[in-house]
Amino acid sequence: MIIQPHPALTAFAGALAFGCTPLVEIDAPDIEITQPNLQFPAAPAGAVAGTQAIGSFKLSTAKLGATNNPDAGTLKHIERLLITQVVLRANTGIEDFSFLDQLTVNAANVALATESSPGRPVVQIVDYEAPYGVPIGAVLSLPLSPPVDMLPVWGRTSLYLTVTATGNLPKVAWSADVVFSLSLKMTQ
Repeated sequence: MIIQPHPALTAFAGALAFGCTPLVEIDAPDIEITQPNLQFPAAPAGAVAGTQAIGSFKLSTAKLGATNNPDAGTLKHIERLLITQVVLRANTGIEDFSFLDQLTVNAANVALATESSPGRPVVQIVDYEAPYGVPIGAVLSLPLSPPVDMLPVWGRTSLYLTVTATGNLPKVAWSADVVFSLSLKMTQ
């Protein structure tokens, strides 16, 4: 997992490390979090269109203020935490995303973010259907309008993301880099 730090976040962390308690407002409209090389299994022999493959990963949210106690830490100071775009980049085993019919991305505080349970919501980030007859290249950019609010699932130190690809899937294992663009506003 690669998080591109925003300069304002770095300065904020430095001030806190030296024991300062400044009044700081951070408005970072473009933070990127990248999950490189997310693995998907090969489609089973004889699979047809409509087959699904699932890739999932865990994201530590502690670096952006989450704790196992939602009343503690800097999480309560986050006013806005939105995902504004998701980008997939073809990696190993595939050259492009032309095999996709549908793609969903869900987030939750439990592994395999597919169903909610009491007190543990699932946030659907992406529900994409490939347009018929339009080629999809090696990069699939999905701007989100409106952006998706991540605060309901950000309150614990781990966030589980599940990417489900549906279509005439590759007969070999494949991978993609998944990039999330965040918009953050925090006051401390």
